[in-house]
Amino acid sequence: MEEKQVNSSCAKMIIAIVLTACIVFVGTSIYYMIKLADAEGYDFVDSTSYSKLDRVKNILKNNFLFEYDEDALLDGAINGMLETLDDPYTVYYTAQEWDNFMTETEGEYEGVGLYITYDTSNSTVIVLTPIENSPAAMAGIMPGDYILSIDGENVVGKSLDEVSSLIKGKSGTSVNIDFERIKDNESETFTKTLVRENIIIDPVIEKVYEDNIGYIKLTSFDETTYNAFKDAYNDLINQKKVKGLILDLRNNPGGLLDVSTNIADLLVPEGKIVYTVDKNGEEEVIYSDKNKIEIPLVVLINEGSASASEVLTAAIKDYGVGKVVGTKSYGKGIVQGIKSLRDGTYMKVTISEYFSPNGNKINKLGITPDVEVNLPDDVDSTYQLTLEEDTQLKTAIDELKKMM
Repeated sequence: MEEKQVNSSCAKMIIAIVLTACIVFVGTSIYYMIKLADAEGYDFVDSTSYSKLDRVKNILKNNFLFEYDEDALLDGAINGMLETLDDPYTVYYTAQEWDNFMTETEGEYEGVGLYITYDTSNSTVIVLTPIENSPAAMAGIMPGDYILSIDGENVVGKSLDEVSSLIKGKSGTSVNIDFERIKDNESETFTKTLVRENIIIDPVIEKVYEDNIGYIKLTSFDETTYNAFKDAYNDLINQKKVKGLILDLRNNPGGLLDVSTNIADLLVPEGKIVYTVDKNGEEEVIYSDKNKIEIPLVVLINEGSASASEVLTAAIKDYGVGKVVGTKSYGKGIVQGIKSLRDGTYMKVTISEYFSPNGNKINKLGITPDVEVNLPDDVDSTYQLTLEEDTQLKTAIDELKKMM
């Protein structure tokens, strides 16, 4: 296929669990379309359009008083170009940053357990969600908290990758992070000292509630999630004899697209699951087959449900095979591709946009639930809630009972 298409085996090796609990997870990048190919236009430094860069380089070489690193100069020029795009997902990786990225996608991570994203309206990194039972979650960090400084260094205006690199570190070491929380139009700043630890994510959590109601929570879409979902579903149906299913995608920031669409293929009828449109208007479509699970279904989402979670939710909602309960999802519906720059450096670039089977736009809009319900005013997170406290889950159970 063309370069924008994912090589499945390569993607699974490289991404392992994209956005899954690295020290700090950059949780909005739902799916890296990996193709380690030579980047187009690699000889840009010789082109007329970029002759000014050559002139600047020569001026520095012939006139600048102090020592400098030519590689760092080029890295800075590339980062400067990308920063003007107003797209936090198009970024440049130096060779060292790429090596770190590869290390962070092997399935286990040392860090504090945050999914983060970028708020372009104020150039500040914001918490998408903390990972359950992580140091960040145990410290009370909430979705929507802004990160202001790390170990005394102001990070407002810094990129996702820069903030991530400052937060990550060896297990057992600590990091001081200043946050801002805005609630009811009031701002509160606070500092948390978090001790980094090895974080391993269980992508699937299974439970049974009263009246034979099954519950599966997907925390991410990594390479093990599809088989784990099938195992959990078969256990609920065959061993525990459930009659309905709640699929909880709250605070799931995404991951591997093919895992999300494989699960969707189990739940929706034959037809489109999702399609992408690139800058030339060309479409790529992922289809489901005619085989599907027949069970009453409710999907839970919230503002922490992003990217691959939204792809799955949108397909279920468009086909009417399940009811969606909760609050509006995050709204990240764009695709990134990885391009090699031949010298050990890489560039991640936004290349296309997702649309639901019915052609609904996801990016920056999110998915509106069929039944909107908030958590109580004094509850900011779904973590460690009892069933009585979790009004969203209680509503999902009530809605499912009507369908059974």
